[in-house]
Amino acid sequence: MMNTAQQNAIIGQYITTPGGRAKLASSMQQPLRQRRDYSAVGRKTFEVEELPNGALPLYDKDPEVKAYAVSEEGQNIVGTSRGSRVMFPLFEIASNPEIPMSQIKERRFDLVERSMNLGKAQIQAAEDSRVFDVLDALVVSSPNVSQNANAPVTPAAFIDSYAEIEQHDLRVARVYMNARDYADLRKWGRDILDVETQQTLLKTGLMATLHGAQIIVSRIVQAGYVYVCTEPEFLGRFPVRTELTVLSADDPKARRIGFSIFEQIGIGAFNPLGICRIRIAR
Repeated sequence: MMNTAQQNAIIGQYITTPGGRAKLASSMQQPLRQRRDYSAVGRKTFEVEELPNGALPLYDKDPEVKAYAVSEEGQNIVGTSRGSRVMFPLFEIASNPEIPMSQIKERRFDLVERSMNLGKAQIQAAEDSRVFDVLDALVVSSPNVSQNANAPVTPAAFIDSYAEIEQHDLRVARVYMNARDYADLRKWGRDILDVETQQTLLKTGLMATLHGAQIIVSRIVQAGYVYVCTEPEFLGRFPVRTELTVLSADDPKARRIGFSIFEQIGIGAFNPLGICRIRIAR
């Protein structure tokens, strides 16, 4: 039977390689977690485009329409001047998790892998937060694309918002909601929902589509607001210079294992005709 020193030596050897950490994790318990890691939804809103090396995120647009994008600092939303061409600035979102070597042996799960997953989830949440900030700026610039509704939200509110978009020969593709507002849809009874939709809602707890548009629930969407959006190619662009990347950033002197997780992207919207925001009063 191995003593403590031998066990620590084996663990120390496994920790240094990804395969060894995976082997350790397979025999360890998972941590107690409050909720699932965040999963990005913002990239479904705009057309995602991989930028070739040296290419600039320049786009042609209607000269009479003002576009909105995230600034180069990645914090503010800026409006572009009217004209036939627009450039969406690129910015960086980064996370730098660090783990003391001593804590790795204290945990009964793969702390390194867990830290990487949390770092990626933080970047995705920050990315989506900026997506909805851009949508808000687009709505504020065109007050006619915003509607008010009283809780609980009714089918009439959705039908009217769909009409705001469809009257411009556009098709509604996505509906973004907070879970608290989505609860109103779950309360719709047989007078509103057909038998097949009722059966799906009862079995899975989710209603995936509404009048042909995909319903997406996200905690990043502020409660009391619903975003009804057209197809991504008609609403905005999501240029990607550097996709989500993980680099090793260890600090041997401090005995820490670290990672640099980052991406360089741009987020911009240009078409106020392709969105309608519903404000729900409770």
